Amino acid sequence: QNTRKILGRYKEMEERKLTKEDIDRVRDIEGFPIAKDEDIIALSRPPYYTACPNPFIEEFIREHGTPYDEATDDYHCEPFAADVSEGKGDPIYNAHTYHTKVPYRAIMRYILHYTKPGDIVFDGFSGTGMTGVAAQMCGCSDSEYKYQIEQEMPGIEWGTRKAILSDLSPVATFIAQTYNNEINVDLFQKEAERILDECSNEIGWVYTTEHEHGNNYTYEKRNGEIDKIVWSDVLVCPSCSTEIIFWDAASDKTTGKVKDRFSCPNCGSLLTKRDCSHAQEMVFDSMLNHTITISKQVPVLVYYSVGRKKFQKAFANSDAEIQDKCKNMVNGLWVPTDELPEGYNTEQPKRSHGLRYVHQFYSHRNLFVLATIYSKIIQSPCKNALLLWFTSQLVNVSKLNRYRPEVSFPYNPLSGTLYIGSMVCESNCLIAYRNKLKRFVTAFQLLGKPEACVSCQSLTHIPNITSNSIDYIFTDPPFGGNLNYSELSFLWESWLKVKTNNQKEAIINNIQAKGLVEYQNLMNQCFVEYYRVLKPGRWMTVEFHNSKNSVWNAIAEGLMMAGFIVADVRTLDKQQGSFKQVTTATAVKQDLIISAYKPKEAFVRQFTERAGDPEMAWEFVRQHLQNVP
Repeated sequence: QNTRKILGRYKEMEERKLTKEDIDRVRDIEGFPIAKDEDIIALSRPPYYTACPNPFIEEFIREHGTPYDEATDDYHCEPFAADVSEGKGDPIYNAHTYHTKVPYRAIMRYILHYTKPGDIVFDGFSGTGMTGVAAQMCGCSDSEYKYQIEQEMPGIEWGTRKAILSDLSPVATFIAQTYNNEINVDLFQKEAERILDECSNEIGWVYTTEHEHGNNYTYEKRNGEIDKIVWSDVLVCPSCSTEIIFWDAASDKTTGKVKDRFSCPNCGSLLTKRDCSHAQEMVFDSMLNHTITISKQVPVLVYYSVGRKKFQKAFANSDAEIQDKCKNMVNGLWVPTDELPEGYNTEQPKRSHGLRYVHQFYSHRNLFVLATIYSKIIQSPCKNALLLWFTSQLVNVSKLNRYRPEVSFPYNPLSGTLYIGSMVCESNCLIAYRNKLKRFVTAFQLLGKPEACVSCQSLTHIPNITSNSIDYIFTDPPFGGNLNYSELSFLWESWLKVKTNNQKEAIINNIQAKGLVEYQNLMNQCFVEYYRVLKPGRWMTVEFHNSKNSVWNAIAEGLMMAGFIVADVRTLDKQQGSFKQVTTATAVKQDLIISAYKPKEAFVRQFTERAGDPEMAWEFVRQHLQNVP
């Protein structure tokens, strides 16, 4: 038996197909995503990742875990008693954006402190899988970083830890599994370059524009390559009902800056944007096969290149002809036409611009290019890595990309919202993906040999993870109403064809009828499950980020009700604030790190049986003193 156990820890789980029978075994687990079975199967890479509750986690634990025996368990570790500061400039961290995540190098410090090589680390709010990345990087960090950590933390043991990662969000788990699965980097790069080259040859004409340049002596007419096209809202003057192109009336053509007040070109009334309503237009949507009403936006300016030289010009009739041609050609390709669900963030584009369906977030030109790229990716032998690269730019090339001439960075969506600005920047998809490819290759080359199992489900009930099987937990849970994850992920998940089941989403959201009480109940359920699966005497690290005392109290009470004992609270400085952190005076500038442990089973049993005995109070003190800095 011992021999089998030793061999099992070094045996690889065999890759297999995910069947409908496998899915039926986990279909009733909370958080099962909204998708067709065939789309779940297409996105999964079993046994290491399934786009639903993973039916192979128990097998992963059997092969890699060490059974808990309190009689022989000699684990002892004090809490990590230091504040941590770690930046966000790492290529792995920046390869794919997400609503929130912790730098993996910060997580590494906690994993190295609390675990040994081969231990199983769990994160049930794993997001994009930085806990898994940290677990694998404990075995392959560069010598300079190793030296730095060893000076700060003498006595640690380097070596890969195993990771179990879970999240309610399908796109989060999809990103996580790509970072935490072996990737053939050369094949990925070769396939991505092939797809870009084919698209440039077949449909590169969509980003061509006529360049007319000359003087009294020479005249030149040739094609340039479009870098971006600026679109402007069309407003209605409240005084004379004349349509006003916002770009013409409110922008300074020299600096590009937008004026707070502008004059109506017809009646001369001095206006602000708030004084005006959006002009509406009725258009036939061939994707939906019916007529819709949307807010009017018109293209006004084209940025383009001829060779190494940069130019800009007014949007021309020839550019409009290409746009119309793209509108007709996209009809033969698959694009997501999902209707936006009701929500706080999803109401923003509905109210401001009448956008109710996913495909409406893209110009006809970019929708055609995206659909073409997607059709080639799903036929590729490294589909999942390419889909990660594909999703990474879906927001940047959408109408969420604001035109900000004073900012040099080409992509400026407002994070944490689905806000569409009065001036939108339509970026060249082929340029965007070619530039992003370099970042992904760099990031993938830095990754080590991952040993992780990824699942898509709610943490409120995780029957596919056995009790007392996890050696350490690092978690960054959602905090109150900071972010509406399922709403903000809807664009990504519509392209993946697997969407979040938000019934058990632990947030404060009026549309979902979830206030502080509902949020606290859901978090209590999550902490109870964390407590159940964690081995006694082991540690959980909870990152907390919220400026409201009520949310802090909800987390603290949830930990206590589950049975955890908080031993220490420190800070984590990610060195770069979010939009709300930078702009809000009362915002928390640093995250809090809560260190909590699960007491030994014998103590809990004795404490319960002898409730009210003063000696048990002293026994608690003696145990607790062993678990404080």
